[in-house]
Amino acid sequence: MKLALALAVVAAFSACKRSAPETADSVPIKEVVAGVPMIDFEATETKFSARVPADWGVEQKYLDPKKGVSLSGPKRTYILIYKYPEMDPHSDARKYAETFWQLDQNGKQPDITTEKIGDNTVIRFHQERASLKLHSKTLDKPVRRDYALIPIKGGFFQIMHEAPADGYEPTLPVFEAVVRSFKPIP
Repeated sequence: MKLALALAVVAAFSACKRSAPETADSVPIKEVVAGVPMIDFEATETKFSARVPADWGVEQKYLDPKKGVSLSGPKRTYILIYKYPEMDPHSDARKYAETFWQLDQNGKQPDITTEKIGDNTVIRFHQERASLKLHSKTLDKPVRRDYALIPIKGGFFQIMHEAPADGYEPTLPVFEAVVRSFKPIP
């Protein structure tokens, strides 16, 4: 009886020892950006690959995986990757970017720039805006949203970094790493 118990304990410990390295090696860290470990990620239904934060949560509860991926980080920070026209009936990235004056409290169009990153043409802009608090007539703290639009045949991808306007800087390099590594899958 004691021998059976001893064998069961040894088997349990050896199983734990075997599973830990397998888990650690299953998603290897590729780089660290601003203290955040990054892993390679492929969204087969949305049809892209990118390097994303290893310890940020993927929230798909309310988002169809054909439309995009939502990553949630620290302190109300998000990186959202949407595919258009699947997400919304927009197919021209430039025209879409030119509509953001409608969301500005003062009706001001954000400055739009274009750059080449690897094989991608990236249309960039950012906007700070406050929304009404839930069930209230007062404004919440402003949020900064940085956008990178990547045109593809028949549409575009939108990569957006959203964070409190007074604390977006620490995670902005993480967003930039996602944009640099982004690859549409044909």
